[in-house]
Amino acid sequence: LHPRALPAGPAGRPQQYGDRSILLMALVQIVWRKSYEQIVDYVATHPALARTLGFTQGTICKGRYWERRAALGLLPFLFFFLGLVGQLIRLGVITGKALIVDSSLLAAWYHADPGASWQKYAKKKAVFGYKVHTVLCQASNLPVFVLVTPAHVHDSQVGWFIVLVTAVLYGFQVLVVYADAAYFDRRFFRVVREILGAHPAVAYNPRRSGKRQLATLFFLGQWRRLVITPRSDIERHFAWMKRYFGLKYFQCYSWLRVTQFVLLTYCAALAVAFAAQRYDRPELIRRRAMVLA
Repeated sequence: LHPRALPAGPAGRPQQYGDRSILLMALVQIVWRKSYEQIVDYVATHPALARTLGFTQGTICKGRYWERRAALGLLPFLFFFLGLVGQLIRLGVITGKALIVDSSLLAAWYHADPGASWQKYAKKKAVFGYKVHTVLCQASNLPVFVLVTPAHVHDSQVGWFIVLVTAVLYGFQVLVVYADAAYFDRRFFRVVREILGAHPAVAYNPRRSGKRQLATLFFLGQWRRLVITPRSDIERHFAWMKRYFGLKYFQCYSWLRVTQFVLLTYCAALAVAFAAQRYDRPELIRRRAMVLA
């Protein structure tokens, strides 16, 4: 639903920009890691790119682009993300048989961000910001679902929910779900076992029982092979997203804008994988620079 167009004045009717153009421009901005000023100037000086994005009556200014991007809300970004995941499922890149769930902290850009909160871990510096809860497909190491919350929200409160939503949305036949000790929760086990019919490979904190569970070398070896090794994939995923796609270098505040940024960043990673697969170069699924070149 859009408001009625403004009437034509002495200088003519104001230009209108489609939501599709704004969304694609935001995606190009994230993929090429440009600021608001840089992407506006780049589109204005490259007519071919402007026409491809749908700007047929001239390009957009920075202030208007900032307002229109925020006005899109979350649904266009979320549906675009889900659509990219669906295409990669169709191509066989994402299988969904083994899922990994974890979260990562993002420090807030604005010191008085109304949507952020403080999170304190033992023997670590407190972080004021957000937490990105991610469900990863182990076969491709690509995200299939993401949820952004304030930093104080514990993983066990949303872990069972995002795993359940992921399996229902895509119809995955999940066999195993890997998670760390933060997801050692009854609701998580109940959802994975009883509803999804999968095996919950959740790490256990040995401090809860005086390390009695680690008494034998056999248990230690099985625990490391079945839980620790696969779960390291999502740690590399967060490091990859923060370094090569700039996940931690956002310049916006409020939960809405930060969630938009996270969804766009994940869409950029999926778009790179989709382009590599369409060009029969599966080895470049995670190579952003080589795909763009």
